[in-house]
Amino acid sequence: MVIQLNPLLPVVWRTPDTVQVGIDNPVVIVTGVTAGLEAVLWALQSGLPRSGAILIGTEAGASVAAVERLIDELAPALRTSVPRHGDEIGPVVVDTVLVDGAGPTSERLRGLLHDLGVPVGTAPDTASGDDPALAVLIGHYVLEPARHTRWLRRDVPQLPVVFSDTEVRIGPLVEPGSGPCLLCVDLHHRDRDPAWPALATQLLRRRAETETSTLAAEVAARTGLLVLERLISGASILTGTTEFPAASAEAYSLVINAVTRAVTRRAHRPHVRCGCRSLSETEIALGPSAVAARAWTS
Repeated sequence: MVIQLNPLLPVVWRTPDTVQVGIDNPVVIVTGVTAGLEAVLWALQSGLPRSGAILIGTEAGASVAAVERLIDELAPALRTSVPRHGDEIGPVVVDTVLVDGAGPTSERLRGLLHDLGVPVGTAPDTASGDDPALAVLIGHYVLEPARHTRWLRRDVPQLPVVFSDTEVRIGPLVEPGSGPCLLCVDLHHRDRDPAWPALATQLLRRRAETETSTLAAEVAARTGLLVLERLISGASILTGTTEFPAASAEAYSLVINAVTRAVTRRAHRPHVRCGCRSLSETEIALGPSAVAARAWTS
């Protein structure tokens, strides 16, 4: 049985750890919401079985008892439905997601997606015609351009996850042809700091110490929820197409403070010098001389 928060009832935060469901006549107010339980709240907005909610919560650091208690407290705001094809693990998803990366976050994300019923690929195969529905690119400090431009040329959405020295950035979700690409983000970074190309070259293949086991678990859980939301609904809070309309930006990323674990949203816009929404695939591709300098972060 799939459980889901009633989509007619807005979920809002009264305090940093108190959530309210419903506005005019609040249906439920839950206190003591931790980061792990917040991950469960995100999942319940898309809908999943109780076992899937427990899995996501424990992956994000909450206890089974705490997740069970949260679900029970949210009961007045939940609705249930029968999963398709008798699926008892998660929503039925037939599209493959590529997880490109190595390390604890990549491994946790692959395991989580598998447990939720999402087919997972691990090796980029640009020679075949079987493109993934989404490519998740996990790295440190900067991403080598070849890792994302290959998917931009093939019209495959990309979701970068980048660990830096003080924060982790999930996003923006790149939807080819309708929003900023990762080169747009890089060009804006260079506008703010002309020395960025030189810095990025030095950071290529350097690992960030922030990818600890605990932070990797939280990042994998949040990323998994974003992937599931995109596959099931075709929308995402990272593109302003759900409860966060893109009034002032065309894409967003989630930024997690590596110390406090505070989560904020960062806005991203297309860059006038990129032209990723109008150029042909040969014009989008980066030349060999640009690969070292045009590494993405931010």
